[in-house]
Amino acid sequence: MSFKVFWPGVVTLTFVAGTLLVPSSAMAVDPAPTTPPPATTPSTPSPTPKPTPRPTPKPTPLNACQVAAIAKKTTASRPFYRAATKPGMRDGGPFAINHVREAQYRLRWAKVYSGSVNGRYGSSTKAAVKRFQAGNCLRATGVLDTPTWAVLIQRTVRNRAAIPKICKSAGWHSCYDRASHQDFLFVNGKMFNVWLVRGGMYSSQTRTGNYAVQARYREKVSTLYHVKMYYFMPHSGGEGQHGSGFMVDPWTGHSHGCINMYIKDAKVLYTLSAGKRLNVTVYGHWS
Repeated sequence: MSFKVFWPGVVTLTFVAGTLLVPSSAMAVDPAPTTPPPATTPSTPSPTPKPTPRPTPKPTPLNACQVAAIAKKTTASRPFYRAATKPGMRDGGPFAINHVREAQYRLRWAKVYSGSVNGRYGSSTKAAVKRFQAGNCLRATGVLDTPTWAVLIQRTVRNRAAIPKICKSAGWHSCYDRASHQDFLFVNGKMFNVWLVRGGMYSSQTRTGNYAVQARYREKVSTLYHVKMYYFMPHSGGEGQHGSGFMVDPWTGHSHGCINMYIKDAKVLYTLSAGKRLNVTVYGHWS
């Protein structure tokens, strides 16, 4: 009688009539079953996470009271300057401008005045000034003092989106928008002042382009038209900007190509930019 005993993966032992037969080297040994190692997928290194860029925070616009507080520091050498304009004043000829017409235009744009632009600071203009002051954190006196001017000018900038980028670059820039009759002064990217002006007539339009002031004259007589130009700063041949002895209303009449300013305004720009390189940009459609 014989039987076998199996130890898996080791040997097979055979018993024959009570005798154990030990396998020799020549006898077959059952191989141990092998389990293949689990397949491994080479790991791909995870990309280094990039930090989420933080958006540059936009400056919070100043409220009316903050603007008014800054405006109280306005002087002839600070932004948005005008001398005080008071009830009873009027714009006379070119040498007697008190910025009454400018005030009436700006009060219209601020939607507090619907009267005529007549250059006389009467009761309706005074009432409009008081409405503007009351709505802009200013003492409602009805007097267009220097701080009120500073706020009024800032609130009534027109055609702002059309201002070329070059005007906001480093340095001093005088930028004339022919379409809106505004001459901007930017200093190192910040708006410093805005004056109402007029340019050349249709047949001799002020040339568009980028220039720089070439010379400075407190008073010069035009060799072509034999008229005085006050605080004249030429920037393109004979064209430049200067105080005009003929301009009373910026929307009445034109020049022969120069940028006409009120004489008082031309003096402020001339004085402020003394010793500076004043870049000049002329842009916008003719008006």
